[in-house]
Amino acid sequence: MIAITVSSKYQIVIPREVRDTLKIKPGTRLLVTQDLDGLHLVKEPSIDEIRGLLKGMKVMDEEIRDETTRPLP
Repeated sequence: MIAITVSSKYQIVIPREVRDTLKIKPGTRLLVTQDLDGLHLVKEPSIDEIRGLLKGMKVMDEEIRDETTRPLP
């Protein structure tokens, strides 16, 4: 476990070892979640990483709504 300090502007520095392991580069987006234990940072997946994630998922025809079943604005 690595300890870090929050700056006066509420910023943190991600240690180099963690950045290298997770391949975090400038501009990488991180998702922040909170639970009773604290904060969790998770790297936001790129389009390439989630492509094909739902491949093979079965969808029932009656679950798909078309324009005729949508309420008018």
